[in-house]
Amino acid sequence: AVSVPMLINRGLQNDDLELRERMLVEAFAGGWAGPEHFDNLADMRDCLMLAAADRNDQPVLALCRAAAVALQNIRVRQGETGRFGASGEELKALRSFVEVYRDFWLRQPVSLYVAACDAMGRARAAGLYSVNVAVQR
Repeated sequence: AVSVPMLINRGLQNDDLELRERMLVEAFAGGWAGPEHFDNLADMRDCLMLAAADRNDQPVLALCRAAAVALQNIRVRQGETGRFGASGEELKALRSFVEVYRDFWLRQPVSLYVAACDAMGRARAAGLYSVNVAVQR
């Protein structure tokens, strides 16, 4: 069966979704990030990594790996200081990631998003995390 493109699915919600995705990163820049900001970015990264692997999209996979490094650094720093924070380079990587995340999904069918989210959910249920989440589920 043919799947509807994400461009249509996101439709009128795109501005709200894009703002919410960007604000996840800006929470780190502003110093008010919490576990939910980290977890949402980690989930976005893992879901995109699965989809990009399915599409063999090497540039997106490289960006996902850079986002993973930034997230891992943030997680380590949070463990040491008790606060979520990001360096300038980490913010740059995460801002780029969020831009590519949006652009990638707008070009994909909804079925790919659903499949990637399902695969990520199964991995999480099995206790597999490519980037350690802040709140253990």
